[in-house]
Amino acid sequence: MRAKEEKLLLRKTLAGIPVIVDKLPYSRSAAVAVYIGVGSRDEAQDKCGIAHLSEHLMFKGTELHTSKEISELVEAAGGEMNGYTGKEVTCYFIQTIDETMATAEQLLAEIITKPHFEQKDVEMEKKVVAQEIKMAEDEPEGYIHELLARTAWEGNPMANSEGGSVECIISLGLKDIQAFYEANYRPPSLNVVATGNVDVDQVVNWASSAFDDLPHSNRELARHPPTFHYGTRLYPREGDQLYAAIGFPGVSAPHPDRFAQSMLSVILGSGTSSRLYQKIREENGLVYSIYAMSIPYTDTGAFGIYFSTSSENSEKVFELVASELRRLKGEGLERGELARAKNWLKGMIVRKLEPTDNRMYFLGEQFLQTGKLMTEDQILQRMEAVTEEDVARSALSAFDGGKMCVALHTSKKEGKRMSKFLRSLDI
Repeated sequence: MRAKEEKLLLRKTLAGIPVIVDKLPYSRSAAVAVYIGVGSRDEAQDKCGIAHLSEHLMFKGTELHTSKEISELVEAAGGEMNGYTGKEVTCYFIQTIDETMATAEQLLAEIITKPHFEQKDVEMEKKVVAQEIKMAEDEPEGYIHELLARTAWEGNPMANSEGGSVECIISLGLKDIQAFYEANYRPPSLNVVATGNVDVDQVVNWASSAFDDLPHSNRELARHPPTFHYGTRLYPREGDQLYAAIGFPGVSAPHPDRFAQSMLSVILGSGTSSRLYQKIREENGLVYSIYAMSIPYTDTGAFGIYFSTSSENSEKVFELVASELRRLKGEGLERGELARAKNWLKGMIVRKLEPTDNRMYFLGEQFLQTGKLMTEDQILQRMEAVTEEDVARSALSAFDGGKMCVALHTSKKEGKRMSKFLRSLDI
């Protein structure tokens, strides 16, 4: 019933700014976001981290209000605000109750169009971001994702961390932030997304009045699809535990096989019934967690397998992973496996898209990656159309031992031993 009530529309303001509205009449909440089509892959090498630092600084106050006043106004309206920086987008959003949507719109427009940058705030946030980067590097379960990107896409800005590096962040100044803002926080990089119990015409009119008068940017993004690098890279750490990420070239977000590759990741390593979880954790007790995921972007993608284990078990885990990949390529799917994977993924998507803010993230990322929109039902239909042959073809295409890259986060001694071992691993 709820899916039928959904009204997903793509409109444009008079100046051509895309406005995505996902009207959900049954909802009591609303969320509005501005997506800037710029992320860490669009930074100059000596400015890596400037997108992330700029995101922090956008919340430090405007020409009209201090950061504390904005926080008080948002929370007094029953809302919360935040932002995030990715490889290809930067997002600012406010989620609130439907009756205070106008307040959220007013404050979000003010944050985007009237930021007030001060040198003291730049210096303060540089310290904050440096601490954020160091904290992330001390959490190996998440850091290994960054290390796989660094290994696979070396030499391309796609290898950069979304947060940047401490060295780059510390070197940035007020003029850098102002120049980055003026070059990027403009149409045609600016997109608006609203979800929840919202009025479509009102949202479009607000977006037009708030952003149409902004000067257009002449900057052209110099994006180049990265070359996928093969082989093993060691990133040393202290301790006996080994953290590993195995990567293969994947498909991009617009690619017709995207849904087949997503299904492949579910069968292989999503959920406790997946092949890798059952074989390596349940049957052998060698890991606490192991999982696989498809990682699509606008013009490239990767397929990753992630786990951690003790040094004494590392060879066995890699051998079992390789064995499961060979079995999947050689024998195909088991009876009922695809249907189970479809329902698992369907359940995950339906549950994930219940909150209005999750729908907002999903639609914004989808549109900026593909230039298109799909409703929840259309996505589920695309998933349902995936066949066993599609998954088998995806497995044969992806799992080529000669195109495998591995990021190891472990001791130098263990890393050298495993690097040698992995040269002869049969995928």
